[in-house]
This record gives sequence, structure tokens and C-alpha cells, in this order.
Amino acid sequence: MPTYSYILIDKKGRVIKGKKETENLSLLKEEFQKQNLYIVKIEEIKKFDFKFFKKIKQEDLIVAIRELSTFLNSGIPLDECLTGLISQMKEGELKNVFIDIQKSVREGASFSQALKKHSFLFSDMIISMVRTGEETGNLDLILSRIVEFLEKRNAFKNRIRTIMAYPTFMIMVAFFVIIFVFSFIIPTITRIFSEVSLNLPFLTRILIKLATFLKLSWIYFIFFIFLLFFTIKSFSKTEKGKFLIERIIWKIPFLNDFFLKREIINFSKTMATLIKGGVDILESLNIGKDVLLSNYIKKEIEEIIKYVSKGGSISLGFSKSNYFPYLFTQLISAGERSGNLSEMFDKISDIYEEELSQKSTRFVSFLEPVMILFMGGIIGFIVMSVLLPIFQISQAIR
Repeated sequence: MPTYSYILIDKKGRVIKGKKETENLSLLKEEFQKQNLYIVKIEEIKKFDFKFFKKIKQEDLIVAIRELSTFLNSGIPLDECLTGLISQMKEGELKNVFIDIQKSVREGASFSQALKKHSFLFSDMIISMVRTGEETGNLDLILSRIVEFLEKRNAFKNRIRTIMAYPTFMIMVAFFVIIFVFSFIIPTITRIFSEVSLNLPFLTRILIKLATFLKLSWIYFIFFIFLLFFTIKSFSKTEKGKFLIERIIWKIPFLNDFFLKREIINFSKTMATLIKGGVDILESLNIGKDVLLSNYIKKEIEEIIKYVSKGGSISLGFSKSNYFPYLFTQLISAGERSGNLSEMFDKISDIYEEELSQKSTRFVSFLEPVMILFMGGIIGFIVMSVLLPIFQISQAIR
């Protein structure tokens, strides 16, 4: 329950300060007015929240929106639907969000305005579609389309994560195995060579130096790797960092294709859902632009928005783009002529989704033998470095 701090003045001009818990701010104001108290200031006390530890799962949000859509489809008023939804939910951050949404609705805000207060959870796309649903009286239908969009996006993300999970795990295992071998196993094996007055081979000297360095500073080395990772991650969140990283991505053949297709998929899915929901094409383009990560593509979308706002066709606007491929513009042109633009955006996202999944699978298939060769090279280097001085010692004994 939210807590409010207040400053009041009574009939005698005395200042009254205090705090009070209430679910309804309007009722609290009415209570003070009945007591003939003049309200100087009243505001909600914001509680400190560790949002990082209270992250809401996308799956839970999808279930909640689907249930709300089902309630609304039964002809029940929104407030009662929210009550039914909240009563079924487990205690947690998502339930608190919907309790606050219901509170805002009871205070006179529209459902879309109530969602806007929680923009960390509800994107501009969802808020715009809900606003359209309120205006047209099809909120239940709009919510079902939002669920469909979120489910498709979630399924795509999970598919890519599943494909990339194995190589990521293998790279991490290989990294820690190499650190362990060079830090603890190699120094034991090579200790005997330092006790022999022998001119050691070049490979063996490199191995000993690496092993000595990692044995003495392996903790600092791992710490440095993690520090470097978090530094790059923090830098990538700045405007300068975003542009620099994107510029590097566009210059790497496989990565730039992967990045572009992912951008097209996210943009097309968003556009398809918004147009189906009855959102104006210019507003849809503005919202679709915000889901993109690429600053360069965003700038192109801004130019397309200016062109369309002056009466130009969408397909012609995209045909001038340096990033959107020929297939994309042709399908948009066909959708524009047939009046099925949302279906075409859906088709585009399906085509590039399948293509991206196949590319990711091929990449993993290529990565497996590369990793085996890399590990084989490391093992070969260790074996040669250990065996060469042993051969020298055996020849010296003869």
C-alpha cells in the first residue's frame, strides 16, 4: 500500500505535517476536506527498489495480458477484470505493478495512461495499441494481438539463445580449462627442466614463461577479463560507445548480416502488430524506429517518416534506404498495393527469422570444428613443448 506525506493547515492557521498509508489518494483528500483542513502539499513517498533483483519475466507478463484479454472478452468492466487478474496472481513485482495500474484507473486515468507509468515494462508499442483499443472499443482484441506479438518475439529470442548456448558454454569451458592447465599442471611438469642445465627449445621456454605468469597472477588475469567485459558493457551504453560498436559491427561480414536481419525482424514484427491494432502509419513508424538498436537505421527511418508525412509512399521511401534489402522493399510495395501491409510485414519477419535461424545453425556447425582445431593446437603446443626437452635429455644421456 502506498504511503503519502502531507502538509495541511487547520482553521487556526497551524501547520500539520504527517504520513499516511492509503490505496486511494482521492479518498484521503476527501477525508482532509471533511475535517476542514487546507491541503498545502500531498505526495507519494517513493520506496527504494532494487529493480535488478525484481526483474519481471516476459513469460509472466504474457500470461497476465492474456488473462486480462480473456476477462475483457467476457464483457466484464475493466476495473473488475483487473481485480480478477490481481486475485489470481502470486505475490511479486508484477502483481504490485497491476495493483498500481488499477489504482490509477480508479483515480480516473485511462488504461493506457496507467500503463505509461510503468514504461520499464510496457513499451511504447503496447501503450499506443492499448490507446487505439480504448478509442475503438476493441481492447480485448488488441490485448490478444499484443500477446501474439510478445509470444512470437519471445519464441524467436529463445530459439537464438538455444542455438548459441552450446558454443558459448564450450568457449567458457575451454577458457577455464586452459587457465587451469597452464596455472597448475604445466608448472609441475616443467619444474624438472629448470633443474637441468640445458639450452631449452624456444617452444618450451614460451610454455614455462606462460605457466609461470599464470601461476603467479591467474586470479588477476581472470579479474582483468571480467573488468574489461564490464568496462566495454558500460561504454556500449553511452552514445559514443553505441556508435563506435555499431561501426565495428558493420565492418565484420558475418556480424553485420546477423545484426541487420535481427533489426529487420524486430522492426517488421512491431510494424505488423501496430498496423493490425489500428495505429496510424506515421505513429507506427515512429514506434518501430524506437525498437531498433542501430543509430544509422534509425536515421534512415526518420527520413522515411518525413517523406511519408509529405504524402510519399512507404515502399518508395524504403527503396531509397541503404540498409533495407530489395526483397523487403518489394514485399512492402506489394502490401501497399494490395492493402495488406500488416500481413506483408508479418511475412517479412517470418522470412528473415527463418533465414537468421539457419545462418545461426550453420555458424554453430562451423564453430565446432574450429574450436576442436583450436584446442588441438593448444594441446599440440603443450605436448611438443614438453617432449622436445625430453628428447634432448635422452640424447645427452646417450
